Amino acid sequence: MLSTIASITTAALSVLVAALMLTAPATAGSLAAVTSTTTDVSLLVASLVVMPVDETFGERAVTVSRSLGAGRGSASVAQNVAAPAATAEPIAPAQAPAPAPMPTVDDARSFALSQIGAVQFSCLDKLWQHESDWDPTAENPSSGAYGIAQSLPPEKMDSAGQDWKSNPLTQVKWGLEYIAGRYGTACSAWSFWLRHYPHWY
Repeated sequence: MLSTIASITTAALSVLVAALMLTAPATAGSLAAVTSTTTDVSLLVASLVVMPVDETFGERAVTVSRSLGAGRGSASVAQNVAAPAATAEPIAPAQAPAPAPMPTVDDARSFALSQIGAVQFSCLDKLWQHESDWDPTAENPSSGAYGIAQSLPPEKMDSAGQDWKSNPLTQVKWGLEYIAGRYGTACSAWSFWLRHYPHWY
């Protein structure tokens, strides 16, 4: 469309120039003025034809204007805006410590060895091998004696711990106290056991 307008404008100017030359005497000054005017208009029209029309030019101009306006006070605005407060993550409640694992029979044997030494432990090992085979759930069907040390009645072992029914370490602690209090040493208890039949201590 612009190219059509440019062609029409150029033709009109040509006609105008020709009319002026016919109606007025041509002088060097007038010809130069007409030629300059014609050239300027032609260049203007040519620039409109060549330069693409930016439909968003107005919007861009407004945007630039707003940006420049905001830029004047941007420093003060940035200083007055408080940084967003950091959101603290919720603290998970502390978990209760896991219960200690149940001691094994090997743990109980090691404990007994550490308490009375190797010589006395050899006698103790023989005694409790015959009494219960180191079984914390062993029960005498006749007397009701219970556990590794064959406590009679079984409830006596409650003095060493309330878990006496299943904890071999608790039973061994009670058995060592019983032997120390009644016989003095494990070897003395073993000798007593050998001298009595049916065997007991």
